[in-house]
Amino acid sequence: MDFLNINFLNGMATILAAFIAIFLYYWERSKKKRDAAKIIVQEIRRAEDIINEYKEHSEYKFTKKIIATNSWAKNIHYFVMDLDQDELDKISNLYSTGEYLDSIIIKVSDYKFDENIKIYQKKFNQMVAGLNQAVQNQQSTSVIIQPESQPTPKIKDIKIPIQMPEPWKTLLDEISKNYEPVYHSNICEKLKKIAKI
Repeated sequence: MDFLNINFLNGMATILAAFIAIFLYYWERSKKKRDAAKIIVQEIRRAEDIINEYKEHSEYKFTKKIIATNSWAKNIHYFVMDLDQDELDKISNLYSTGEYLDSIIIKVSDYKFDENIKIYQKKFNQMVAGLNQAVQNQQSTSVIIQPESQPTPKIKDIKIPIQMPEPWKTLLDEISKNYEPVYHSNICEKLKKIAKI
C-alpha cells in the first residue's frame, strides 16, 4: 500500500512539474512576444516619422538611420498566427524599404564627404599657389610699364541657370513618396494589443 502511495505521489509530482514547466515556457514566450511587439511598434513609428519628414522637407538627415535595428527579422515568428500574410508583408516591406533607403543615404553621405574634401583641397591648393605668387612678386624688383591702351569693350556674359537634380534625389523621392504607412493602420493596432500599449 505504501508502495502505491509513493508511486502515486511521484507521478503527481512529475505531472505537476511538467505543468509548471509548460506554464513557465508559455509565460516566458508571451513576455518575449509582448516585448518584441513594443519594440517593433516603436521602430515602425520612428521609421515612418523619418520618411514623413522627408516627404515634408525633401531631405534625409545623415545622422538619422531609418532602421536602426531590425527587430522584425528576429521576431517575425511570434506574429505569424496574429497577422495575416498581407499584414506581415507590409511590415516586412517597411523594414526592407527603410534598409534600402539607409544604404542610399550612406552612399550619398560618403559622396558628399568626398566632394567636400576635394573642394577643401582645391581651395587649399589655390591659397598655397596665391601665397607662392605673392612671395615671387615680392622677390622680383623689376617694374613693368605697359603703354596705355584703349579698354576693349566687354561682352556681357549671359548665364542660363540650369537646375539639375542630384542623381539620387529622384530615387529617394520615388521610394519615399510611394511608401504606404503602416503605423496608423489595423496592423499596428494588432501589435499594440499584443504589446499591451
